[in-house]
Parts: sequence; C-alpha cells; structure tokens
Amino acid sequence: MAKNISKVYLLNVPLEDDMRNTLYFANASAQQTYFQNNISKTYNNVSYQSETRTFRCPDQIDTVRQYNYIMWQNTAYSNKWFYAFIKKMTYVSDGYTDVVFEVDPLQTFMFDITVKPSFIEREHTNDDTVGTNTLPEGLELGETICNGPVVNFGGATIDNLNKRYYTIIEVSQVENSGTSQTMSYRWANGTHELTPSVNAIERGTIPLIVGAGFAGSIYGVVRSASDITYMYDKAGLSGSIINMYILPESLVPPFNEIILSVGGRDCDGIGVPVSTIDPQDMGSYTFNRPNNINGYVPHNAKCLTYPFNYFVISNNAGTSQPFRYEDFSSGVSFKVEGAFGISGSTKAIPQNYRSISSSENALDYSINGPKFPVCSWKSDSYTNWLTQNSVNMAMQWQKEILGTPVDIIGGGVRGGLAGATKGGIGAVPGAIAGAGVGLIGSAASLISVAKEQFQAKTQANMVGDQVHGNTGCGDFLWSKYRSPFTFIPMGIKAEYIRCIDNYFDAFGYQVIRMKTPNTNHRQNWWYTKTMNANIVGNVPNEEMNKIKEAYNNGLTFWRNPSNFLNYSVSNGIV
Repeated sequence: MAKNISKVYLLNVPLEDDMRNTLYFANASAQQTYFQNNISKTYNNVSYQSETRTFRCPDQIDTVRQYNYIMWQNTAYSNKWFYAFIKKMTYVSDGYTDVVFEVDPLQTFMFDITVKPSFIEREHTNDDTVGTNTLPEGLELGETICNGPVVNFGGATIDNLNKRYYTIIEVSQVENSGTSQTMSYRWANGTHELTPSVNAIERGTIPLIVGAGFAGSIYGVVRSASDITYMYDKAGLSGSIINMYILPESLVPPFNEIILSVGGRDCDGIGVPVSTIDPQDMGSYTFNRPNNINGYVPHNAKCLTYPFNYFVISNNAGTSQPFRYEDFSSGVSFKVEGAFGISGSTKAIPQNYRSISSSENALDYSINGPKFPVCSWKSDSYTNWLTQNSVNMAMQWQKEILGTPVDIIGGGVRGGLAGATKGGIGAVPGAIAGAGVGLIGSAASLISVAKEQFQAKTQANMVGDQVHGNTGCGDFLWSKYRSPFTFIPMGIKAEYIRCIDNYFDAFGYQVIRMKTPNTNHRQNWWYTKTMNANIVGNVPNEEMNKIKEAYNNGLTFWRNPSNFLNYSVSNGIV
C-alpha cells in the first residue's frame, strides 16, 4: 500500500465505546477543533487507513498505551475525518505497535444523519413549567408525610373571639292565641304571617335564631335556648319545639329581629331568616404552592407535582380528598359555601380547577364538610300537662255544677258551688253543707271529680322532665374549635425526592410519544431514549445500526467537554 496518503492522530478524550455518552458539537468545524486540540501523537505519511483495519503505529507499546482514541484522514481521497475508539494494542516489535480500533459512528457521522420523528420514551424536555410534565414515572416513592403548615379554613373558625355561633331552635309555631295556633311572628310594628323559605326550600317550621357566643349576644340582650324552651313549657307547647342545633355565624343567612310571642309572653332579641335562594358564602381561601419537599429544593419541576407533591383537603370527620397543585390554573384556592339547616351543609369547592372556570361546575370535585352539633333540650312535663289540661279540668267542674237542678239550688248554694270551682277541692264540703240534703248526689259527684283531678295532678307531677334531641351531643370537632375544612400539604420524604430528582437530572422525564428528539436545548447535557429510532443519512448500514442502537439504549449529549459526566452543574433550559 502506498504511503503518504493518510495522517493519523492519537488522542486521550473522555469518550467510551459503550456510546452511552457523547459530545455535542454545533458543526463539523467545532468538532474538528476540539479533537485537534487534544492530539497527543501525530503520524503523517502513513498508508491508507480503513475503517476496520488495524493501524500499525511506529511507536513503542508503552507510549501508545496511554491513549484511548484515534482520528484519521485519508487526505489523498477526501477531507473527511474519521473518529474511533482504541480497542486493543498489540506488541509487534521494538518501535512498532498494532492499534486495533473501532469507528465511533456518533462522532464520525454526526453531521451526515438526520433524526426523524421517532417514538421517544424519555428525554430532557424543553419546557419544565410545573404541571407541563405529569406522565407517571413508576418510581418508588416511599411514604408521604406532611409537607408544610396545616391550615384550618371554612369561615367557621370559632376559636376566634371575632367569630360567633348561634343556637337555632326549629319550632312549628311562635304564637298561641287561645285555641288559635298559628305560624306567625310579630314585628315591632305589627304581626306578619310567615311562610319560611330558606335556600329555595319551603319549611314547615320556623327557625328561631338565638344570639349566643363568645363575643356576646346579637342585640345586647343575652337570650339563651333555655329562655325559649321555658316559654314553650309555660305555654304547654313544648311539643312545638322540633329541633335544636348550633351553627357558625357564617352559615346563618340574613335575618330580622322579631318579638317572639308564645302563650301571651313576649321575648325580643330573636331572629328569623329572611327568605333566601343562594347558599351562604363562607369565604374564599388561597394556599401557597411549596417550592420544596420536606426541605429539599429540587432541580426538576416535575418533583413539585403529583405524586411527589400534592395536598389533601380534610373535613375533619373521616373524609379527605387529594388535590394536585398542577390542576389549578391560577393559584390554589377554594370557595366554601353552606346551606342553612339542621347540622348545616357545607362544601369546599376548588376554583380555577382542571380548566373549569365556574365554581358551580366544579361541584363534582368538591368535598362535603362535617355536620355541626345537634343539641338536646329539656321540657317540664308537669307544667306542660297542667297547662294543656287546665281548660279541660275547668270545663269538667262547670259541667258538674251546671248539671245540678236549678230549682233546688238556692242562690246561696249556687254561689257556694261557684266558689268551689274556684276554691278547689277544699271549698267543696262547705258548699255541700249549705246546699242541703237535696244536693247530696251532686256533692258526691263533685267530690269524685276533685279526687280524680287530684290524682291526675299527682301522677303528672311524678313524671320526670323529658329530654329531646340528640342526648349524646358531645361533638369532638366542636370541642376542639375546628373549622369544617383543613388544608394539609403532603410530599414524599426528602430522601426519596432527592433520589428521584437525581434520576430526572440524568435521564429526563417520561415522554411516550412520537416526536423529533429535543437537541441543543439544555445548558450542559440532554438525554434521549427512543424506541425504534428513525434515522436516515449517507452512512454504511453497519454504522447506521450502531447509531440507532445508541439512541434506543439511551444517549446523553454533553455540550461542554470540561463538564463531561458532571451532573452537579446547572442544566437549565436555554
């Protein structure tokens, strides 16, 4: 073979023949400049070098052994540079060493190929905005723990002295006028019939709002639930009290003050709701997105998304629902609404969630709040019995008296019996004595009535007071002054997120789609892994197959040779 047709250089560069990592060059000139700056041994005027031949190096093996790379140019035929890995060195004789090499197809044909759209398994993305990359990674997560301050919210925070709660007493009537029992209430300037309607629901009861709480009363006059139950007891209308419960101020609709009238007794400082259709607005609440996970600040934004980083909304009653920060388009916020009624009804509704602009349309993603306490109350059985039966007792006396023959009864007798109806059983004997023998039968009848009523009173007085409502009304959440909802940030442990972040540093994210691989888009390196890479170019089949295999196995390009394999440097998007 003729000489003086090729030149060969030996180099020491960081490239390895597994082709997991390679250097990126913007053009052939930059590539050539880098390699020529790293030439250690130069051999001019040598024979033609084939891509698969052994180069007989005119140097001692100990001299050649310190090099790992070779480049050559067959100047007599073309100006193309070939790059190759030194695979083995064999001693020939003093002054000669056979250097066995294998072409580096990535560097040799870097500017001769075109990577077409291919199925990309993983790569470093060119957009690392939080929420842009959310495909599952299938990585070990370990346990999730709280990742920041827990916030109670919902407009019903009762441990704040500026917040109040009301006792609501549901009654079937508010006025008793003789035998007429109506559902009406009386304003200061007149009486008005009430057709209660709250949240567009017709009600068969009137909710009485009793002002009590840590901040005092509604109107400066303290009214307690016992005041109301006492009035109904005295009127013999304890059965008109249907229910009693507690609600926070924020859940009570607008109301007007009334003068409550029961059994001829009036009580002011009581409220009844103004008819309303819309639920009560209990406030909007915004929460911060964390920039760290249990103290670790990740390099890759995907670490700040689910399942590595998320939050839970709990109703503090056994129900919780996870939410993803990335599903909120403009800040993490919730609107809390509630409906007035027994135990209340509340919902925490996410805002600007999953591209849903209206909170009403996000109800499917809302979480129901806990129920507020249902109270118990006591009614005086004897007072109720006495009030309810006093009319019947009087009528029974009147019947017996008026049933006595008028022609036998003298005026004095009649007056005496009339006094007996007022004086009770003790007055009956005197009336009888004054009436004479003709009235003995009627007297006996009156004695029987008095005896019967006395026994009935005695039995009624022996009946204990009745307790209504929820007798087991101890409520843990209420005793802890807990709001209906709690925001709980969650994240995996710092140990795990650090490992995952390092993995993303090296191998990017799951992509799983057909596209042209990203290139030249990161500060220092980028990784690409394809499935059945689509690459074309004027390249021998053997070398083309090796290039495709490198892409399918996963390939990292390094921009700066001085940072080759250095994952500690910054690698932001450029």
